[in-house]
Amino acid sequence: MTYDDLTTGRPAPGRVAVVMSTFQGERFVAEQIDSILRQLPSDGMLLVRDDGSTDATPDVVAAIPDARVKLARGTNIGFAMSFFQLLESVPSEASVVLLADQDDIWLPNKIERACAAMRDVVGPCLYFTRLWLVDESLKRFGITLGWPRGPSFYNALAENIVTGCTIALNREALQLVLRLGDRKRIRFHDWWIYLVVSAFGTVVADPEPSVNYRQHGHNVLGRGSGWRRYWVNLKFIRKSSWVHIMYSQIENFRAVHGSMLPAPERARMDRYFDPHSARSVLWLLFMPRRHRQVLTDELLLRGLIVWELLAGRGLLPRSAPEDRLGASA
Repeated sequence: MTYDDLTTGRPAPGRVAVVMSTFQGERFVAEQIDSILRQLPSDGMLLVRDDGSTDATPDVVAAIPDARVKLARGTNIGFAMSFFQLLESVPSEASVVLLADQDDIWLPNKIERACAAMRDVVGPCLYFTRLWLVDESLKRFGITLGWPRGPSFYNALAENIVTGCTIALNREALQLVLRLGDRKRIRFHDWWIYLVVSAFGTVVADPEPSVNYRQHGHNVLGRGSGWRRYWVNLKFIRKSSWVHIMYSQIENFRAVHGSMLPAPERARMDRYFDPHSARSVLWLLFMPRRHRQVLTDELLLRGLIVWELLAGRGLLPRSAPEDRLGASA
């Protein structure tokens, strides 16, 4: 199959599949699954992979008396790899695939909105939305930011604006994103999905939230509103190098998909995001062209690059990164 094969004709109607990776989620998973099943078509399917939980999570899922729920008990491989395994398990008759976290609540029309938004799109399509931020009791306290510059391949190189639990993909996009290359170089499944589909397909950004995004003490990243999101990101950066994550993913993307990119996109990627070229790094650091949605975030990215260089860690990890984050993001 060539990349052109993914851009011919309109998608055929088919079943809806929802994929959910669980880990230590016994408190909230039943409530989340209920919110999904209430709107899942009668011929739809909810594919759950438990990522090695030691609590009662898989037993809670297995006890749900609905034939649409299919559970696979796995070992702990981390949320990104767990989601990729789930996506690979989606049967061929599913034409729309949605991703779900274990501890949120889907708003009632989430599936319907996603299917409607992608119905007339030709070729690979990614649909995503904003989120309501809620506490453990589902009280809303904020909303995630919008996207003043809109989604684009150039933005996806430097920033992930797509939250996995809002993602919907058509069959063409699913085929495309599963060309993974070196999986160890992909830390976040949702960022990889955004990067790949933005390069070769259509990204639909819906500003209306579709999920009550529960924030609690066991989120790996979580989200924040206003300046709180910088505090959340700072806590993550203290443990992991965002620069290494970004460049490792781009290097993997270049190896897997780079030769198929249109010439302008390939040239810009190489000009600004080649970690092996001092000139490319200088272009990214000092040229006025922005890649991130907000100027503050653009300056933060450039500052993080300088920090890694001054600290002597370089722009790529010295060994292959491991994704061992065994929890919901």
